[in-house]
Amino acid sequence: MTLALLPLASVSFAQDLGKLVEAVDKEKAVDSVDTDKMTDAVSGDNIDYKKAYDAVDMEKAADSVDVDKVKEAISSPSE
Repeated sequence: MTLALLPLASVSFAQDLGKLVEAVDKEKAVDSVDTDKMTDAVSGDNIDYKKAYDAVDMEKAADSVDVDKVKEAISSPSE
């Protein structure tokens, strides 16, 4: 019986994930990343996570997210 509910749970999760994706202004999110620094952080075989973190302007990244839409996606039951 639980297995029968798995597809419904997946659909519900997908809807919520879709709402979260819609809460992000993609252009602003992309603009928050210094591509030269990020390229340097991920070049080669290893990823320098500190450099990758430093490549993101946190204020710009935060401005790219609509917090009200995130709250709605998290708190509202899926249809």
